[in-house]
Amino acid sequence: MPKEDTLEIQGKIRDLGEKLGFISIIEETLHEKNLYVPEYDVVWYLDLEKHLELENIEEFFKEDPKIFEQIKRLPFAGFEIEGSSTNSKYQLGNFINLYGGKFIYNFVIVNNYGHGESDTYRRGIKIKHYFAENSGDKNIIFLDTSQLDESIERLKCFDNNIEKNDDFLDSRVGFGGETRSKDIFDKIKPFLQTDLIVRQNYSPIISKIKHQILKRVGKHVDSNVGDEFPLFFLRQDYYKFPDKNDVSKSRQARDNFYIPKLDLVLGFNAPKGFTSWLLNIAESIKNDYAHYPILYGLKEKLISINDLFVPLISMEIETSVNKHANGGIYNMSKNSYIGIIVTKSKDKNMAKNHVAFFKKELGLNNILNYPVDI
Repeated sequence: MPKEDTLEIQGKIRDLGEKLGFISIIEETLHEKNLYVPEYDVVWYLDLEKHLELENIEEFFKEDPKIFEQIKRLPFAGFEIEGSSTNSKYQLGNFINLYGGKFIYNFVIVNNYGHGESDTYRRGIKIKHYFAENSGDKNIIFLDTSQLDESIERLKCFDNNIEKNDDFLDSRVGFGGETRSKDIFDKIKPFLQTDLIVRQNYSPIISKIKHQILKRVGKHVDSNVGDEFPLFFLRQDYYKFPDKNDVSKSRQARDNFYIPKLDLVLGFNAPKGFTSWLLNIAESIKNDYAHYPILYGLKEKLISINDLFVPLISMEIETSVNKHANGGIYNMSKNSYIGIIVTKSKDKNMAKNHVAFFKKELGLNNILNYPVDI
């Protein structure tokens, strides 16, 4: 049974979720009850089927129809709450539970003054960095209850509308001279006529935001002290040629970040009410917004509150299954909710073997195979 302080915070989050148009549930479990099963303090589901026509894309989920059902009632945000002081390993467990829930957004809420120690927030920020650096930054946001309250008080927009796509995809735009995937694309094109936004050669915006953060910090580094190391550490300076001493300056994100390109991504823009709340959080946490690329992007207007894109389904079209396909599988897994490797039917078994390897050895369990007859 949750403590009284936790119950109060749960109620605030549940009520906020309902106002923002989500299905908001307290003490929710998502996993099959055969192993350890986390019970999430609050879960916000987004009823995508209510907003968008998804019937066409069901074709891509023949391998696992349960995933399509999950998408229709999407676990959009998960919350873990600590109403009083707790030890670091217990706090780490909150982050672990959330990542296991496969939410689009993850929130850990604490009450820094729930105990005489008054150190829960500072330690939590450290744990957030530790966990994200080892497990990936999956839109996880760490908040104190005072910041949560302020973000809710500021909120004026509760728009829960999701804009429908009316620009259907007619042709495949190859990248880097790629043309061999056209025949496969033509086979899947009828199922891409959907209310979801379809983007080709999609690159996630996070790397571009991180580039801007490092560039901003780099401007404050004194370059006249004769120490080149700080700008190399911030990825502002680099060697273009390893056998020369010439130093190049980073001018755009691709100079200092690997930016993946996914063949196709189907998604939607997050409801404006939710995005407005994120912007309020960025204001409420003051300079700590530096720790969260999404919040930084919203506050610095690198992302519009109308255009916070959620990459729901990514697709990589593979004319053959090899190491190139491995790269595509990894990029899809890390940059979308569900990834689908589209192959020729003759490569179906090979593709399944690759996906099984990634699932077993790297824990990438959000990838499916869709074979087409060519």
